[in-house]
Amino acid sequence: MDTIVSKRVQGISFSKIREMTSRAKKMKSEGIDIIELSQGRPDFDTPTHIIKATEEALQNGLVHYDASAGTVSCREAIAYRIKEDFNLDIDIDEIIVTIGASEANYLVTQTLLDPGDEMIIPDPMYVYYPGFSFLGGAKTVSVPLDMILQQPEELGKYITEKTKLILLTSPHNPTGQVIPKKSLEVIAKLAQKYDFYVISDDIYNRMIYEEDIEYISIAGLENMKSRTFMIGSLSKTYAMDGWRVGYLVGPKELMRQALKMHQHILSCPNTFVQEGARVALTSSQECVDEMVTEFDRRRKLMMSYFDELGIPYKPPQGAFYVFPDIKKFGMNSEEFCEYLLNKARVAVVPGSAFGKAGEGYVRFSYTTDYELIKEAMERIKDVLNK
Repeated sequence: MDTIVSKRVQGISFSKIREMTSRAKKMKSEGIDIIELSQGRPDFDTPTHIIKATEEALQNGLVHYDASAGTVSCREAIAYRIKEDFNLDIDIDEIIVTIGASEANYLVTQTLLDPGDEMIIPDPMYVYYPGFSFLGGAKTVSVPLDMILQQPEELGKYITEKTKLILLTSPHNPTGQVIPKKSLEVIAKLAQKYDFYVISDDIYNRMIYEEDIEYISIAGLENMKSRTFMIGSLSKTYAMDGWRVGYLVGPKELMRQALKMHQHILSCPNTFVQEGARVALTSSQECVDEMVTEFDRRRKLMMSYFDELGIPYKPPQGAFYVFPDIKKFGMNSEEFCEYLLNKARVAVVPGSAFGKAGEGYVRFSYTTDYELIKEAMERIKDVLNK
C-alpha cells in the first residue's frame, strides 16, 4: 500500500475528534447509553428563517452553476457582516465562498506555502492545522499558546527567513482562550517587520462569554488588512454545520490566485445554500445571541463540576470547550478518554489530538443539552471518585 498511496496522504492523519465521535455513535447504535461531549458542533437546529430562505431558493430555481467565488449576493452579505462585526470594508473580489472553514484553510495554505516554508501555529492546535502545513510542503513550527497569550514578544525567536505564515484561531480550539489585543499588536508588528502573513481563523468570534473580553480581528490593526487572511464559517454561529458554508477573505491579488485552487477543487459552491447563508448573515442576529447565552449556562455548569472535583482548567472565554488538566490521574490523555468512555459512558477527546502541548489535557465540549451535560458530569464524578 505504501508504494501506491502518495507520500502526501501517508503524511497526514485521521481526526481523533471524528474517531471518538464515530465510536460513540457506534456504541449508541448497539444500545449502549453514551453521552457525547466530543463533537464541536451546536446541538441547536438551524433557525427557521434560514431554512425557509433556502427552501424558497430551491423553489425559485437557484439550482445551477454560479460564479466560482460564490454568488454576488452571498459575498455582499459576507462583506456586510464583516463591516458590522469588525468595522472593516471588504470588496467582494476579496471574498471566496468555501465549503466550510476547512476548505478556506486549505485554500490559503496551498496558495501561499512552498516546500521549505515554515508556518507558525500555537500549540495546542486544531487537529487539521499540521496537515494543511504538511500538504503545502511546509514545516509546522509549534509555539506555546500560553506564550502567544501572555508573552507574545517571545515569538520573535521562532521566526526565520523561511517563515511565511502564522495561523491564529481566537477564541481558541481546544482551550476557549481569546488572544488579547496586546498580543495581536505584537504579532502584527512582527509580521510587518519580517514580511509574513497571518491566517485569522475567526469561526468562533461571536461566542464570547465574559463582559471584559473583546474579540479583536488582527486585520483591523494598522497596516494588517493587506497581509491577513480571515476565515469565517456559518457552522458554529448559525448552527449550520451540515450546510458546509464558509468563506475566505484576503488581499485581492492573492485571492485571485486562491481562486484558481478553489476552481480545481469544485466548480462553485452550492448555490441555493448560499441564499440561506445570505439571510443568516444579513438578518437579525438575535438567534446567535440566544444560542450563546445557552452555551454560557452550560459552560458554567461544566466548570462547576471541575471545581468540585478539583480538576484544574482555564475558564474558557469563548468557543464551547473546556480543556482541563488530567495529569493527576496518572493516565495519558488517550487512556483517560478510554476510561471515561468505558466506565462513565461519556465520550470526550484526548488532548494529544491537538498537538504535543495537548498531552495531559482532555477536551470537553458543552454543545450538548444542559441536562445531558449534568448527567455526563455526574457519571464522571462517580467514576473519578472511585
